[in-house]
Amino acid sequence: MIYDLVITSLPGLDKAKPVPGPAFIKGYLEPLGYKVKVIDGNQLDTLENIHKEIAKYQFKWLGISVFSFLQKDDALKLAEPYDNVVFGGSGVDKNWPRKHFIRGEEHALKAFMEGNLDFPGINGKEPTQMEDIEHLPPPDYSDVVHKHNYTRAVISGSRGCVRKCTFCDVMSIWPKYRWKTGKKIADDLHHVSEQTGLKKINFSDSLINGSMKHFRDLCHELAKRPKKINWDAQFIVRDKKTFTQQDFDNLANSGCVGLDMGIESGSERVRDHMKKKFSNDDIEYFITNIGERNIRMKFLLICGYPTETEEDFEETLNLLRKYKKYAHNIFVSHHIMITFQNTPLDFEHRDLFNSEFGYHWKNENSDFKIRFNRFMKVLKLGQELGYQFQHHALDKVKQYQQDLDKLNKHNNIAVQS
Repeated sequence: MIYDLVITSLPGLDKAKPVPGPAFIKGYLEPLGYKVKVIDGNQLDTLENIHKEIAKYQFKWLGISVFSFLQKDDALKLAEPYDNVVFGGSGVDKNWPRKHFIRGEEHALKAFMEGNLDFPGINGKEPTQMEDIEHLPPPDYSDVVHKHNYTRAVISGSRGCVRKCTFCDVMSIWPKYRWKTGKKIADDLHHVSEQTGLKKINFSDSLINGSMKHFRDLCHELAKRPKKINWDAQFIVRDKKTFTQQDFDNLANSGCVGLDMGIESGSERVRDHMKKKFSNDDIEYFITNIGERNIRMKFLLICGYPTETEEDFEETLNLLRKYKKYAHNIFVSHHIMITFQNTPLDFEHRDLFNSEFGYHWKNENSDFKIRFNRFMKVLKLGQELGYQFQHHALDKVKQYQQDLDKLNKHNNIAVQS
């Protein structure tokens, strides 16, 4: 068989779940008559192994799914032997160095497959959003799900975000927030669970409760179905007036087992600058109600936001101390502040990080060493208090330490010269 598209992911992502992008593409293109083969390159560990898997198939186009800008070098290296390559994914930027790349959504890939290279989103042209995502088919994991020991799969119920957090570039990718109805999301969730045999589903949405109306519809729809499927998602703390006790009960009855909460900082002053739009009282209301219903939480925290002082950081440590009661059911996922292009910080507050993108920016509040020390303090205190940390937290320690050593070596050489 000659495939219209063989599409592979790249190494470096969570191995407990299949990379969703290629499965979304397969689910979209095959009903349109295209033959698509998905390679789960994330599980193959090396580019050499991915090449060997690619060699098993004949194809018109090789798709390389670039989830993060951190995968850029691997993507370009993997593509070197091939002329018929198309790149896509959130890690692809408008200045991508090889031709045939797509920024945007499925309709751009459809146009590319039809030979319409003038379509928005193709080869550097500004992308447009799809107005209708309600009728998008669910992802198709049939090529990969039985080859690896997965514990969960991924679906999407919305695109974009209702917040404009200063450190995030989602608004530059999806300016308009769109969602599917509760019934459609519930149907997709059950379909993917039945297709894969997996009993847990992750949502890739920036916020599962971006629209409270559709969130309530989803919880109601899932709660009334006799078969319960466990799910987790990213969730925003809102003003406590927007969430009733019935909302929390419906959430618990819907099959929800986990919520990733972008708290980011224990300091209201820092969160106000981030435009997070919730108070410490709101945090207490949500953590208490979710914790009492035994739903797992994950605290997403940033160490060293550009306005964060030592006093602000101490409030983050106090936040961990305050909710020790629920620590046994809370994961902490923290990282050092990275400055990105195409974010509100980039557009409005470059002076706060001296226009330097990445990890190594510095200002009067912190430098990379200070931020690394804060990262380690969160890890140490969190472990002492009984919070849980996933394996990649230790990977980050190793990565950050290596980065700090390189930075110190570079600075020493500069001083000596």
